[in-house]
Amino acid sequence: LAAALAPLARPFLPRRVRNVIPRGGEAFGRLPGVTEPEGEARGTVALLAGCVQDVWFRSANRATIRVLARSGWRVTVPRGQTCCGALAAHNGHLGAARKLARRNAAAFAGVDHVVANAAGCGAHMARYGELVEGAGLPVRDVMAFLHEEGLRIDPGSLPQRTRVAYHDACHAVRAQGIHHQPRELLGAIGNLDLVEIPNGDRCCGAAGIYNVTEPEMSGRLMREKADAIASTGAAVVASGNPGCTMQLLAGLRDLETAVTVRHPIELLDAATTR
Repeated sequence: LAAALAPLARPFLPRRVRNVIPRGGEAFGRLPGVTEPEGEARGTVALLAGCVQDVWFRSANRATIRVLARSGWRVTVPRGQTCCGALAAHNGHLGAARKLARRNAAAFAGVDHVVANAAGCGAHMARYGELVEGAGLPVRDVMAFLHEEGLRIDPGSLPQRTRVAYHDACHAVRAQGIHHQPRELLGAIGNLDLVEIPNGDRCCGAAGIYNVTEPEMSGRLMREKADAIASTGAAVVASGNPGCTMQLLAGLRDLETAVTVRHPIELLDAATTR
């Protein structure tokens, strides 16, 4: 509903909110319930579609499904799933967070692997057992999953040489210890020059709804991050968390740069598309 009404509501929203809401989005439609693997099946993976991710960055979900299927995984998107509950938990609404955890625990019950492509969601879902007894799920970030399980496909090459800066989402590098895995996967792609962002492990200032509740500090962090990205000369910044992606898009737009923001799985998908 928010995505559908965003074009009409945008002029009336506070500037700090308006700046971080992406333009466009896909308010309707849904991902395929089941995608069969290419070649011999390695098992079944259930994908968390997410809320912000699936409405404003559904291209990342589609790319995730394609890359997993090409690597031999049967990919399901359980219809009974709901919001992961991270924002509710972070803001002290534990009753709501537990309710959402129970729903997702039921929706993903019995699967071998649950894959999340949003760092904030993956970090929160991995701790469901602390919220609700018996609700633990085998959740992994998609880039860590592909790194650990191995790609069955050739990393391939981008159509043209591209300089890419990698952004470390706090919920990836700090909460899940994900650092080298996406870098190694991206580094294997031909025509991709991977560069580091100065002080890259600093928060971008998104932090759930921090960019709305604490706009001054969040804005300062956003500007620092955008300046650091611009200093690399990269044409693309890879971001594995939708909250960060929204913040980076706003910061780079303020700088009037041509840098685009893509999920790392989209780069992997672009390189391996046949």
